[in-house]
Amino acid sequence: MKLETIKEKTKDLLIFNKNYLKLLEKDSNNLNANIKYWLKNNNIISLKNGTYIFKDVYNKENNKDLYLEYIANQLLKPSYLSLEYVLAKYQIMSEPVRSLTSITLKGSRDFNNKLGTWRYYQMPRELFTGFYSISFKGQDIAIASKAKALFDFLYLRFRRGPMPNIENIKQLHLNLENLNKNDKKEFYSFFKLISGKRWDALKEILKKTL
Repeated sequence: MKLETIKEKTKDLLIFNKNYLKLLEKDSNNLNANIKYWLKNNNIISLKNGTYIFKDVYNKENNKDLYLEYIANQLLKPSYLSLEYVLAKYQIMSEPVRSLTSITLKGSRDFNNKLGTWRYYQMPRELFTGFYSISFKGQDIAIASKAKALFDFLYLRFRRGPMPNIENIKQLHLNLENLNKNDKKEFYSFFKLISGKRWDALKEILKKTL
């Protein structure tokens, strides 16, 4: 099967997978050989095993950030963007972020490919909330609010190990002044979903800090 045929058949897809290609090419040997050839010639980019995008489609995309965010949602479902990536977008985290970080209900894992690194962290189902949707080419991208990204970050940081205190929170170098009144109200609302001395301590410290 020619590359042009695949492009025509997948023109409405932002990413595509091998299972879809199997509908177009019944001979598995031919399909595997074609995929290997397209990868070698940089016609397609492998996002993870069996999932691809066209390199020229990505190169021509004006809003690559949204494209990468869409990919983040698709590589592992269900998931939403959060943590360091979102905190950096809102300048709450000043250090550079080199990966797209997400929350998932599935096990924590990473994906590395030519476009970057995607990191996924597992959270309890009751905390899988606090995100909204933005649109990219008619498709939804799930992304945490500013407040939920901060909550997710602190929850994962302090769910094990030393109890939260003023010093280890200061060491995170978070620009908490970038949270407005509504952000803070939303942030504290998530503490209703968890219980324990660890979280009571974190909430009280942050009330003095925010």
